[in-house]
Amino acid sequence: MTLREEISVLYVDDETELSSMVATYLEGEFEDAQLTVETVTDPHDALDRLADAEMTVDCVVSDYEMPDMDGLEFLRALRRIRPNLPFILYTGRGSEDVVRDAFRVGATDYVQKATGTDQYAVLTKRVANAVSRNRAEETTERYDSAFEALETAVYVLDRSGRFVSVDDVFVELLGYERDAVVGTHVSTVSADDEDCIREKLDHLFDGTESDTTRFETEVYAADGERIHCVATVSPRVFDGSVHRAVGTLHDVTEQRRRREVEKSREWLKDLILDTSTTLMSAEVDEIGTKIHWTLQSLGEFADVDAAVIYSYDADTDALQKSHEWTADGASPRPTAVRSNDCEWLLDRLCRFENVRAPDAGAVPSCPVDSLSLPDDGSLLALPMVSNWSLVGALMFVSTESRRWPDKDVSLFGTAADMLSYTLERKQRERQLHQQNERLEEFASVVSHDLRNPMNVVDGFVDLARETGDVSHLDRAVNGLERMDALVNDVLELARQGRTVGETSTVDLSGVVERAWGAVDTGGATLELVGELGTVSADPGRLTQVFENLVRNAVEHGPTGSRSSSDDAVEHGSTDGDDSRGVDADAVTVTVGPLPNRGGFYVEDDGPGIPPEDRAAVFEQGHTTTEGGSGFGLSIVEGIVEAHGWSVAVTEGRGGGARFEITTASHAQAFDPPRAD
Repeated sequence: MTLREEISVLYVDDETELSSMVATYLEGEFEDAQLTVETVTDPHDALDRLADAEMTVDCVVSDYEMPDMDGLEFLRALRRIRPNLPFILYTGRGSEDVVRDAFRVGATDYVQKATGTDQYAVLTKRVANAVSRNRAEETTERYDSAFEALETAVYVLDRSGRFVSVDDVFVELLGYERDAVVGTHVSTVSADDEDCIREKLDHLFDGTESDTTRFETEVYAADGERIHCVATVSPRVFDGSVHRAVGTLHDVTEQRRRREVEKSREWLKDLILDTSTTLMSAEVDEIGTKIHWTLQSLGEFADVDAAVIYSYDADTDALQKSHEWTADGASPRPTAVRSNDCEWLLDRLCRFENVRAPDAGAVPSCPVDSLSLPDDGSLLALPMVSNWSLVGALMFVSTESRRWPDKDVSLFGTAADMLSYTLERKQRERQLHQQNERLEEFASVVSHDLRNPMNVVDGFVDLARETGDVSHLDRAVNGLERMDALVNDVLELARQGRTVGETSTVDLSGVVERAWGAVDTGGATLELVGELGTVSADPGRLTQVFENLVRNAVEHGPTGSRSSSDDAVEHGSTDGDDSRGVDADAVTVTVGPLPNRGGFYVEDDGPGIPPEDRAAVFEQGHTTTEGGSGFGLSIVEGIVEAHGWSVAVTEGRGGGARFEITTASHAQAFDPPRAD
């Protein structure tokens, strides 16, 4: 059992009721930390409190949209009085520019408000992580200051520059035996030559230099390693006449490394801001190129072998590769990462946790093989989240073992968020484009296709009135039936279009039988061949696919006036004389699995479709029958593509029409990669 970490939080939000609710959830949400939350509705009051040095607060959580001072203005003012205090922007504004500006001003993290209570668990965890990182950094700085004096090596030189004595820290720092050092010239461990050192000592002892000289230098350890040190040297007189130079050496190699790391981190921040700006300004047809450039920029900066975006399919519990950059000579990453092979990875990503390997205790012993990495490889996987659901992951892969610092991981996480927003924007704009296309299709049908049957109805009704011959009304009824078919199909496209609802595992045989029972099949026959198995699909829309295909086969199996598919070209002769003598009641519809690939086919033994006409069968409004709407097979294609599958028409074994539907996993949030 471990003690819970105590964390004090100042929550700033102008909405009093929401502040109270958020505070209640935060104070009771996290197992490993006890959060105490103080709420403030005015950011000016919050700044006054934080300006008081005696006020203890571990983290500030702030809304963005507030009167008089928004969240970013509040953060700018806060950074002037508390430059290192963790700050989390918690807002309903989920735009890319707000996220970018928040990190530019100095936010520690960013959490978007949403409906439901799951968001509070995420917010609590982000607060705890930010505070833990900040406390660790402060502790490291205090230890560095305390140990600096303890880790300073002391040495004494005579006027000629030979070591008179050295302390234990000196021996430990350079790795020499004490007896091997004492009596040797300082040039044996210094980067400077003997003449240069002698000249400096002469100036020192003659009083031409100040009492204490401080400088940076490099010394050689016993193993040949060059150690960068800050050194001091000052003249001393012992026993009234013996002149000695007393000096110190402090190893600043680690400090230099940290400075380089900080400088590198600043470059990474600038890079992420640049890539974010580029992604935000990209047109839809540029997004694919800009994403690849972003992956390349991040991958080259991180010095990894591959940077990859995987989309997540909740139905199959698998990651599917959608975008990838690899270094020269590096191997492509696996196309899919499935839960059965990498359960530990998918489980952590679904909890919105970053995954680092190697990372002591974080992963089991099998991750390397599961991800096709060499034994000494390393991985950083960052969850991509939308509407509090996992939609993908950004992965960095290296064939060399390496560590992933927390601050770098946090910055790469920002890049993952930006990429997620960009892909969502691309998806939304494509959906909007599709909706506009459907509106245009609807307008076209209303203005053109419906006008013809309306004219027919109007004409025959007038004839019936003028002649008194009610038989003309039968012709008018035919026009009304044509209009009804058009209206139903166009409404179907307008309401659902190329989208699917919630998917589940569906038994194909059961769907086929339900569809067959819902269609007026007359004397036609259904044959199920082989094991159809199951597929992940929207049951209702998949049933509609089979209904339309069955209806197409049954209605156009007979010859004569219906010798072509509902939406295809004419199958047989145009004069009504069926040279093949196909009986309407003898039509057979066969459904079976596709051999050697996932999917199924629907086939009839009717006249078939000529090869030169097959490209037109899925065009909206294309029909050669009087009663057909021209939208049946277009609806089929739309539903199939919405599932991430494909459909094609070919010749059946008996010469009839054969529709082959190839199934594949679909990405719920991101489209599969395509050339932009």
